[in-house]
This record gives sequence, C-alpha cells and structure tokens, in this order.
Amino acid sequence: MSRLLSQRCLRSIVGASILLASFSFAAATDYYVDATRGNDDATGTSPETAWKTLDRVSNATELVGGDFVKFKRGEVWRGGLFPRSGEPDKPIVYASYGEGAKPSFWRSISLAKESDWVPVGDNLWATRPTSVRKIADAGKFMTGGQWFLHQESGAKVVESIEKSESGDETRVFACETCGTASNHIQWCYGSFPVEKGKYYRLSFDMKSTKPVSFGARLMKSGSPWTGYGDVVCGEFEPTAEFSRQSIVFKTTADADDARVTVYFGGLPNDVAIAFANMETEEVEVDAFDFGTDVGNVILDGNKAAFKRWTLEDLKAQDDFCYEKKEGRVWFYSKENPAKVYKTLEAATMRHVVNHSNVHDVVFDGLDLRYGAAHGFGGSGSRNMIIRNCDVCWIGGGDQYGEGGTGRRVRFGNGIEFWSAAENNVVENCRLWEIYDAALTNQGSGENVERDIVYRNNLIWNCEYSFEYWNRDERSKTENVSFVGNVCLQAGYGWGHVQRPDKNGRCLMFYSNTAQTKNFVVKNNVFANATESLVRSDIEWKPEQPNLLENVYWQDDKELPYFMWLKEKYFEKDFDAWREFTGGEKGAKIKKIDVESLIPSVR
Repeated sequence: MSRLLSQRCLRSIVGASILLASFSFAAATDYYVDATRGNDDATGTSPETAWKTLDRVSNATELVGGDFVKFKRGEVWRGGLFPRSGEPDKPIVYASYGEGAKPSFWRSISLAKESDWVPVGDNLWATRPTSVRKIADAGKFMTGGQWFLHQESGAKVVESIEKSESGDETRVFACETCGTASNHIQWCYGSFPVEKGKYYRLSFDMKSTKPVSFGARLMKSGSPWTGYGDVVCGEFEPTAEFSRQSIVFKTTADADDARVTVYFGGLPNDVAIAFANMETEEVEVDAFDFGTDVGNVILDGNKAAFKRWTLEDLKAQDDFCYEKKEGRVWFYSKENPAKVYKTLEAATMRHVVNHSNVHDVVFDGLDLRYGAAHGFGGSGSRNMIIRNCDVCWIGGGDQYGEGGTGRRVRFGNGIEFWSAAENNVVENCRLWEIYDAALTNQGSGENVERDIVYRNNLIWNCEYSFEYWNRDERSKTENVSFVGNVCLQAGYGWGHVQRPDKNGRCLMFYSNTAQTKNFVVKNNVFANATESLVRSDIEWKPEQPNLLENVYWQDDKELPYFMWLKEKYFEKDFDAWREFTGGEKGAKIKKIDVESLIPSVR
C-alpha cells in the first residue's frame, strides 16, 4: 500500500511541475507576509519588508496575474483570506517561504484566559458580557439613504405609516403571507458610506402582534451583496408592547455603498410589526467579536466541545452553546474552562478561505483550521488549484442562523465548490476532522459544474470523504474526476457523535437532477465507514458514475459496504452489487491497515 501511495504522489508531483511550467510568470512580483515581524505599511517585496495581516493581503491592489504571495512558515494568522483573481495562464499563487510548519490560518477566537470567563450558575461559565458605550460627537451612520421594502417568493406584506399628534411616525408591516425564509421580506436602507473598524448601533422602539425574533445585516447595496460588517450583539425580539431593541454592527470594509437589511420573512403569517424612533449611533464595544455563530470549540487542539442549542441543554462537562442575542458562549465545566484546558479555540461560522467568483489562482502548502463554515468555500470559482494543503477541525456552524429556535442544521465542508465551478483541481491535500464532507462540489439553481479533479488526497475522520449533488434539471455536471484518493474512517470524527443524522460514508451521492456525464471514480481506497463505504440516492444512468478499480474494506463485517437506492450490500454481496450497478471493473476487496495510513498530526 505504501508503495502504491508513493507512486501516486510521484505522478502528481510530476504533473504539477508540468502544470506550473505552463504558467507564464513574466514580470511577476513575490510578496511576503510575516505575522510576527511584518508591517502593512512596508512594500512587502522581501522577507525584511514583509506585510503583516490578512487584511493587507486581501486588499492588496498591487496584485496582478503571475504574482506570488508567500506566507512565512511557522506563523499563524487569525481571520479569513479573500484571494484575488489572476489571469489565464498567469495565476496568483498563495504559497509559503522559510522553514517549519505550514503557514496556518485560523477562523477562531481564543478563549484561553481565565479572565475570558465569568461564572453564571452551577458549573456554568460564559464569556464576559458585551459592554456598549455611546461615543459623544461621533460620526454619523446611515446618512444619505432611504428605506424601501422588498418581497419575494410569494410573500405579501402591507406597509403603512401612522403619525402621532406630535408628528412622530410609526411604520407598520402587516404580513399576510410571510414566506418561508428570512429573505422573503426585506426592509432595506441604503446606500450610505461606512468606515472599516467602526462599531455602530441601530435601535428602534418595536412591538409585534405575535412574539417573534429576527435580525439584520450590514451589506453592499447591490450584487454580489457582500457583507460589510458583522453583528457583534443583538437581535430584534418585539413583543406586544413597545420596547427598545437594538443591534450592534462592526464594519469590516471601507465603502460608500452600504445598506442595512432587516429580515423578517419566514415569520408567522398574519403578524404585524411596528417600528418607531429609529436611532443610529457610533459606539465603543468591549466584547468577544464573534460576529456570527460559534459552531465548535476545539479543546487543546485535539478535542471538540459538544455544541447544544439552548442553555437548558448544558448538562455535562464540555457542553457549550452560542447565545445569539448577547453574542456569548456558555460552557458547562466544573471549574473555569481556561483552567481545564490550555487552549480553547471558538470556531466562528465563516469560511477560512472565501473563493467566491475567484479565478486563476493557486493555493500551495497552506494550513486551514478552526472555522465553523467551510475551509475553502465559495461559488463561481474557476481555474483554481488547491495543492499540498492541510484542512482540519472545520464546520459545525448553525446553517440557517436561527440559533436553535427553528431549523437545527449544522454544516461545514473542508473544500467546497458551490455552483458554477469550472476547471478546478484539488491534489495532494490532507483533510481530517470535518463536520460534513472533506471534498465536495454541489449546487442548486441553474448552474454548470465541469472539469473538476480531486486526486491523490488523504482523508480521514470526516463524515463524508466525498459528497456530490446538483439539483436543478437545467443544470449540468460534466467531467468530474475523483482519482487516487485514500479515504479512511468516514464517520469517525468529532462531528459524527454530535450529528442528529449520522451518515458516515466515504462516497455520498445525494439526489441529483442535473444533466450529468463523465463522472469518474477510479483507483481510490475506501476503508472503514460507520454507515457504509458508499451511499447513492441517485438512480444513475448505467454509465454514471463510472466506478473503476477501487479498493474497498470494512474492518467491521457487520457493516455494509454499499447502500444503493436504499438497499444494503455487505461484503458477501459484492458481486451482486457490481452486477446491479453495472460498474466497478477491476474493483477488489482488500484488507487495509488503516491505522498505518493515518499520520500523527496536530
């Protein structure tokens, strides 16, 4: 087996060298980034004049096709990387320099100081509360815009304005049909300028004919609706009588086209909500700037705390929940959590690398971890290579952002190409401890996914090693290749224990209505899965997917190898499964020493 892996790696390295040689790097510039000794005001063109932060890299207007951005090995950056696009045959390359461990990118907030926690009950601790203070004579917020109402997907709401004798206005939204999702009714104000790094509070007097809760977002006024800020604390929860309600944003960009969107679609029908006495103000904030759901807390780098949905569910050591309104993490522990563990990393629900609409880019030799959304994630990516990267401890975020009050769904993939992905390669990467899929391309709505290659990757302790689906009859999936990968112990990771829908599979094919062709799964190793090695809910055409020459193994003979259209096939049924599917020429069942293939990593 080790010889087989070596041959695969050699073929991949040779192929990668040929590919890099085909790129044109004429007049390219190398930029350096050093998290310890760098300076964002420096030129960045040498290790001695390196930049320091991910913000400087993401906003680097200097970058052009062919440039290299090199991160110093052994360093750690907290935050997200937003790559820039290169040009055809002249990608921008994000790589490393120096010696030591791969440069690491964390989407987490450290809670490792005893002063980070305050006791809030028997064996209950919470991160210190947010303190908000108004700044006298501060700059104005939300100036120059106007309010407007947006409805979609059949939602119907009537807006009216009531005036008091003093002339004060109250806006009332009477929802006849509120829709099924929060974005089906949007009350928006824009556009106006914002300044990066500022904290702003938006407040209303509010009441509602039914108890409800909903949120708001600070964002770009037009497509692609980029977020311009995070919610530090607050949520609107009006009741039958007027009460003061507020949300605090932290701006993450300098822009002159911001908008605030209040989302109250998906609420109970026949509800009426009244807003009065709006106030906007700049504030100072002392808080843990989670800004979004905390999907996981990683303990000492090798253990996951158990996410619960409500405070009442915290009953055992290491249970935690994220309290959305106040923006605090609550943790069950017999003593201060920072005494029990040396490190506690609160993974926030953001991608570590957001590659939405990015093209002609290479990521080589990076380490991504501690994010509660995806490691690499985004839609519309093309001409992208992800090579020699480590991705671990990813996922667990509250997918629908309802804080346990509605749909309790968690998500998070290692590397995801979402909708309209084209000509992308993932090779020689290692992925482990992922809540959902290590690797996946998937989508909804009309889109095309084509020419995507996953090869020679090592995957273990993820719920799925590889997952695929695409669900619009107008969509197309073409030329997807999953070749030479080693997929081990699907469902053995931290997320499996916490999932309500335990579904450990090496290959997971959910329902797929896209027009699909040339989907090849060849020469892989699939060993040990808690539910089955392969599951397909798709009634494929005879040639789809084209499974060839794969190796299968389950240590536990009580577990099925395949679940195909809800029918289970065990080791003894291997030939019957091949006959039923009409595929897997050259496939074999072969004992795999799984433990010997899993590296010791932190």
